[in-house]
Amino acid sequence: MRHHALDERHALAKTLRSAGPDAPTLCGEWSTAQLAAHVVLRERSLVELGGRLPVKRLHEASEGLIDRTAAAEPYERLVELIDRGPTWRDVRWPLPTAAVWSTPVVREAFNLTEYLIHHEDVRRAGGQWSPRTLPVDVQMAVWKRIPFTARVAMRKVSVPVELCWPSHGTVRAGQRGAAAVRITGDPVELVLFASGRLGQAQVEFAGDPDDVALVRGAKIGL
Repeated sequence: MRHHALDERHALAKTLRSAGPDAPTLCGEWSTAQLAAHVVLRERSLVELGGRLPVKRLHEASEGLIDRTAAAEPYERLVELIDRGPTWRDVRWPLPTAAVWSTPVVREAFNLTEYLIHHEDVRRAGGQWSPRTLPVDVQMAVWKRIPFTARVAMRKVSVPVELCWPSHGTVRAGQRGAAAVRITGDPVELVLFASGRLGQAQVEFAGDPDDVALVRGAKIGL
């Protein structure tokens, strides 16, 4: 089994250590400490999991837990928990979901883009950064996950969109119909765009200027 998600988790932890707890991220007003708390709780707390549902009360409860955890837990410990990953042996934390997330099959299927996006949230929030050159097999693994991400995150885009990785293929998203806007880039850039990081994703647009403007101004994100 490939371990792309595992490798990206370690890379995220390394970058978080270098950034420190008060660095900015691309996740709204979250600091790196809050982002680290989110990643830790995502795999360990049903409250954080519930915050992903479109219910205001659950979202507020999740945000509150993230803020309290970031304030109460030493930053180094949060990063260490990310680096190590979830395990049922960690008796300090309630782990109702950790047993599932610690399974290699689940980890690799659902966590690669999560870790990669948040890694770039830290890397690209600073003033100086450059795209990483990832191995082709990692890019292929990201590409395979783009259809689900794009169709969910871009469901409110009012025109048909085609995401293109040159020489590899296309993914349709947005409204049904012949593609009005083509967005071209490497898989990492495309998944960043589809997850709402429109200003930082290095992609190229083709299409009618009005349609492109609709895509750029749309509510995109998971």
